[in-house]
Amino acid sequence: MEHFNIIQALCRSALTNPSDAIIHQVERLKEALEKDGHKKEAKSLSVLLNSVNKTFDMAPSRIQRSFSGLKGEELTYKTPIPVDKETATPLAEIIFPNDLPSEPPLFSANVEMAIESILNEWRNFDKLSNIEAHPSRSCLVYGAPGTGKTHLALWIARQLNIPVVLARLDGLMSSFLGTTSRNIGNLFSFASKYQCILLLDEFDAIAKLRNDPQEVGEIKRVVNTLLQNLDSRKELGFTIGVTNHESLLDPAIWRRFEVQIEIPKPSYEVMATLISKKLSPLELEENEIKFLSWSIEGASGADAEMLVKWLKKAYVLNSENSIVDLLRKFAILNTGRIELKKRNILVHSDEELTHALLDDNRFSFKQKDIAQLLGVTPSSLSKQLSKIKETEKINYGE
Repeated sequence: MEHFNIIQALCRSALTNPSDAIIHQVERLKEALEKDGHKKEAKSLSVLLNSVNKTFDMAPSRIQRSFSGLKGEELTYKTPIPVDKETATPLAEIIFPNDLPSEPPLFSANVEMAIESILNEWRNFDKLSNIEAHPSRSCLVYGAPGTGKTHLALWIARQLNIPVVLARLDGLMSSFLGTTSRNIGNLFSFASKYQCILLLDEFDAIAKLRNDPQEVGEIKRVVNTLLQNLDSRKELGFTIGVTNHESLLDPAIWRRFEVQIEIPKPSYEVMATLISKKLSPLELEENEIKFLSWSIEGASGADAEMLVKWLKKAYVLNSENSIVDLLRKFAILNTGRIELKKRNILVHSDEELTHALLDDNRFSFKQKDIAQLLGVTPSSLSKQLSKIKETEKINYGE
């Protein structure tokens, strides 16, 4: 269908901040395309609508907040925070609901389903209580760095409309014998006194394997203290642990968490949606967004955000450059954000890049797509490819 890439880009931009009216119109367009036999194009719009509907349904305005089951006093801005008695360093930071992120994180359908399951349990606290059950009171969130784990934990708290007591556990560690265990006890006592979510960030700093031969006896005592405090809190509040290094956690720690959610690196679909949402006010063609997703495949959501920030600056300073030229510069300046194989393809010739894109069946680039990315006409690109094939035949014959 001619010019569908423009239509799709317009729909994606409109659905960045969706309303019922916008969603309705895109659904009408999808139905019209199906009726006219444009099934591939209609399917593309269905993917967009499915992604938007999931995050739209999870938006704060659509979530009923019910926290009658949380025990304890109400946290206020005047509530004193516990400190390390040796250094007077605060053991935690209190973040109130209005300061928590309101934008829902972008994850795969499976992760979104797991998140929705947790929230739905808390929405129906009273119903669960009637059958002597309770919502999940502990959750371990783990995965590679930059995948949005802490953002997710804070966003869950926003949906529950409850303050967060944020403790980065590496900050609880002390060089004084016994002080670390005391800090953990004081932190849990504080969290259990108030209505809050206790968020244990960088959880692996303390919850390490007790049988690690490189660790001294103190770390074993610290882990035992942590286990005891997790047990004492399981009927009092909601605790979320976040770690990048789940393999370092003591097995007994794993058993203390009712829910364990792995946050994977973004899929192509999630990456494309994430890039599109962050690009505003820049407007790129659907084909260009697909190329960005291809280039940064295997990276984290944080890497994608860094790419978008860099592109915004680059478009102001190098507005005449093609998207391929800009990505080549990004690849050179950000060697740790693009995997080696893709980086080698990007920084070499147009011919090598063209072949790589055409050979990648997952992304289904066509010659006209690649021509647009390189800033040449489709006929010019076709001639170049024909010459390369002829040269290869001659060399093969020799």
